[in-house]
Amino acid sequence: MLQYEKEFLDKMEMIMVSISKKLRPLIEKKMQPFGITGPQYHIMKMLKREGPARATQLADMMNVKPSAITVIIDRLIERGLVERCHSDTDRRVVMMQLTKAGEELVETVSVSFSQLMGTFFSHFSNAELMTFYQLYKKLDQVIDEVLSEEK
Repeated sequence: MLQYEKEFLDKMEMIMVSISKKLRPLIEKKMQPFGITGPQYHIMKMLKREGPARATQLADMMNVKPSAITVIIDRLIERGLVERCHSDTDRRVVMMQLTKAGEELVETVSVSFSQLMGTFFSHFSNAELMTFYQLYKKLDQVIDEVLSEEK
């Protein structure tokens, strides 16, 4: 590896770690008044976007083990935000879906989260935001490819 490549990769690693370290507590702080965690919000957001899903599907979407999803879902069920239901096509299949309270909470938290992200992104031009999005999307696709090759 050439020296400039190593220096670039070191810089990328440092900035990615730095952003992640800074964002995580900010996001958790935004979620705290609503009594949910970032992963709980992420699951609820997926259910809002995708509709009812099996726990294994949610685990795949979040790249975690099904046992980890079960713990998160159980907490959401206890709070009345998610409920179990049976598949319309196969009654043996148990699906997770948002309750009315869960849908309302996702909407409320989404507004708060958008305000937080808007604070950051307001410092960029539209062209910079589009470039940022395209590059981030490409990175996400590359990561998905690497993960699928590892399976």
